[in-house]
Formats: sequence, C-alpha cells, structure tokens
Amino acid sequence: MNGEILAPHPEKQLIYSSSLIQERRQRILQETRRMIAEDGIDKFSIRTLCKRADVAQRTLYNAFHSKDRLIALAIRETYEGVNSYIRYRTSADTIDGIVDRLMSVNRRNLKARNYTQAVTSIYFSPNTSRDVWNALRDMVFLNLRQWLDRVAQDGELQPWVKLEEVGGSFANIEYAAINDWACGRIADEAYLRHLITSMLSLASGVTRGQTQARANQMLEEIARTGELPEFPKPVLSPPDAVEAG
Repeated sequence: MNGEILAPHPEKQLIYSSSLIQERRQRILQETRRMIAEDGIDKFSIRTLCKRADVAQRTLYNAFHSKDRLIALAIRETYEGVNSYIRYRTSADTIDGIVDRLMSVNRRNLKARNYTQAVTSIYFSPNTSRDVWNALRDMVFLNLRQWLDRVAQDGELQPWVKLEEVGGSFANIEYAAINDWACGRIADEAYLRHLITSMLSLASGVTRGQTQARANQMLEEIARTGELPEFPKPVLSPPDAVEAG
C-alpha cells in the first residue's frame, strides 16, 4: 500500500515539461477516456486514438510506453479527480465510512460499465506490468488505507493479520466482484449487495472488538432486511469546470 504515483513511462524520466507537452498529454488522456466510454476496451485502438488526439504513434508510445499504462493512467486520473471533490459525512477511519465510500464509488460504476471493464481486464491480466497493477490496486487503497491503519492502531486486527496482505485481499475481493458484475455474471440489482457483504465478511474475519461487532451487525441487518446500510449523502463540491468523461 505504497500509494506511489504511476509514471507515464517506466524507462524515461521527464526532464522538463512545457505547456505544449502537458497539453498534448492531457489531450491523449482525454481522448482515451472518451473512447473507452464510447466503445469499451475491446474496441480500443491506438491507431484511432492517435488520429483523434492528432499525435503520431511513436509520440504516444514515447510518452506512455504501453496501451495498458495509458489506460490505467487515464482511468486513475479520472478516479482521483472525482474523489477530490466528494466530501463524505462519515469518517474514513471507521467501517461505516468504508462501506459508505464503497457504495458511493460502485454506484458510479453502474453508470460506467465500459470504464469498469477496462480496469478489471487490466487488473486481472497476467501481462500487466507490476507498477500498472499496483496503481490500479492503490485506487482501492485510497479508501482503505486510513481505516486499516486506525484498526491496527486500536489493536482491533486479529494478531495473525499482516496489514499489507490483508489490504491486498480487500482489493482482490473488490475487483473480483466488480469484474463479475461488469461481465454480466451479477445482475445490476445484486451488485452492491454482493460487493458489500463480501467486503464485510472479510472485515469480520480479520478484525476483533468493536470493529468486528459492527461488521457482524451490518451483515446481520443486510441478511434480515435485504437492504444495504444508509448514510447521509456526500456533499459534491466540483471545480468550476470538470472535464467530462
């Protein structure tokens, strides 16, 4: 859970960055997001992207190294941009706050199936480079890290738990549930319940004390009522101009 920034190219350091280079980079990322939203990853073409972004293929690969890296950067940049202006009313270091954030993020996924399929296909591909895979995994850790650190600080992790390993388990469970939904194996109406109960089940197993009791309580309430927990709606404070995508 290192939270390292994904470099556009693993073998080349950007010595200087002119406004022209930055504008071209953003144009490529913007067109990448638009193409994924329009047609998904299966029809994504570097040749088409270069035409739409008005850049040569050599220029693109010099800047971004590979298609998977480019797509990961484009999606992660969007994800972090959206998260930067959402203000939740629950605390990020509580299990309620984690469930609140999971539900909010994955409700957005319901409106962006192509994006979601692109992320999971790269995440589960055996050919994805380690740093690209870590960057996608860290998208999950953005919401988990503060909570896991607090649980560990409070002594409410099971004594056998290794923080780094359990963080990876949470990420794998979330991406597996997302992938099953994106591939049509889980119906839209069952998606959030499946995801939340899976994550709470892991939380119950690796924690103890009040954290475990709260995870069990939510699982029991979901099983009894068939309804997910409710939280105050987040406050949205977007910048004056948010890039569509």
